[in-house]
Amino acid sequence: MSKIGNFLFKAMLTVGFATLCASLITAREKPALGSAGRDIYIDRCGACHGEDGTGNGPAVGMLKIAPPDLTLLAQRNGGTFPTERVKDIVGGWAGLTAHGSREMPVWGDLFSAKKPVDQKVANDRFKSLVSFLESIQQ
Repeated sequence: MSKIGNFLFKAMLTVGFATLCASLITAREKPALGSAGRDIYIDRCGACHGEDGTGNGPAVGMLKIAPPDLTLLAQRNGGTFPTERVKDIVGGWAGLTAHGSREMPVWGDLFSAKKPVDQKVANDRFKSLVSFLESIQQ
């Protein structure tokens, strides 16, 4: 492939990835997002980790690092679901480059409230997502 062809290919991939990110950001701005763990997972995690959690999401081809199979978290942790580790990752406290910086993680401010009165809803969403991840373990 010529240098121009290679450049155009990379540009198209970048535009495609930017479009995907824009759609995810738009989805994040939906204040009416329910607290069901599966709904949150599909909305915020499914593009990379796949609808079934096995790491086969539609964005996988555009990622530099393949997303892990989330159905094997317990298996990789000696048969016990690593609840605290998952909470650290989902909460943004564990530094995972693929999820973005702590200031702007891939799931936006879904799990943190701007007003103290909204913190219970944010906490419930957080617990719901972690429970869903635990439920899909093999």
